[in-house]
Amino acid sequence: MHILGIIPARGGSKRVKDKNILLIKGKPLIGYTIEDALSSRLMDKVVVSTDSDQITKVVKSAYDIEVIKRPSEFARDDSPIEEGLLHAIEYLAKEKNYSPDIVVWMSANIPIRKEGAIDQVIEKLCSSDADSCITCRIAQEVPEVMRIINEQGLLVPLQADVAGTRWQEFPQRYVLIGSIVALRTQNLFKTRGIRKAHIYLGERVIPVIQENSMYSLEVDNPDEVDLLEYYLERLDYFETKNLRSLSGS
Repeated sequence: MHILGIIPARGGSKRVKDKNILLIKGKPLIGYTIEDALSSRLMDKVVVSTDSDQITKVVKSAYDIEVIKRPSEFARDDSPIEEGLLHAIEYLAKEKNYSPDIVVWMSANIPIRKEGAIDQVIEKLCSSDADSCITCRIAQEVPEVMRIINEQGLLVPLQADVAGTRWQEFPQRYVLIGSIVALRTQNLFKTRGIRKAHIYLGERVIPVIQENSMYSLEVDNPDEVDLLEYYLERLDYFETKNLRSLSGS
């Protein structure tokens, strides 16, 4: 079985300039995901897919990883991620005679993953008959009790039939995270061209729950860069503390 890892990374980010190659504690943001991917025991190939010459240059100067140039039509703000994944798959089939059974998509701007999490997601998919396996987090909000602003400028209930329902009575909700998404390649081809949210995941989707909020941190805004640096400093602190403890110092 061939398992391909793809790290999509578009250029031209707006809210954080060049975020995928922004230096965070001396390392480009995308580097954290690349290093996690290269540490996987189960993926037999890992590539970066990008439309940016600048990202290509930074990645190739620091890592021994193949970079696939993504056409601009698959790298717009409104371009579905599945088109970028399919382009990489078809490129490898044509140019390298390589066709994966499973594709693992890892977002470059979600940089912190628990050690071994990538292989955990892959193993859970491979040991099941599911179409895909994805990381997710527990939602803190209850959509049913949220409000919208109507035409008169008033806050009104999003749903009118939940009055008297206690918070604890609502079912637990989960938010999908693009940190690690493993899916069977056939799903991408089967649903190609159908514009429907997450349709490429298939009908049978299984989760891997991320308990710690740092594993779902998506860097899109400047304040999230600050939060990422805080989390990384915490990780460095605890890693150093554990190493000292193991060495007896």
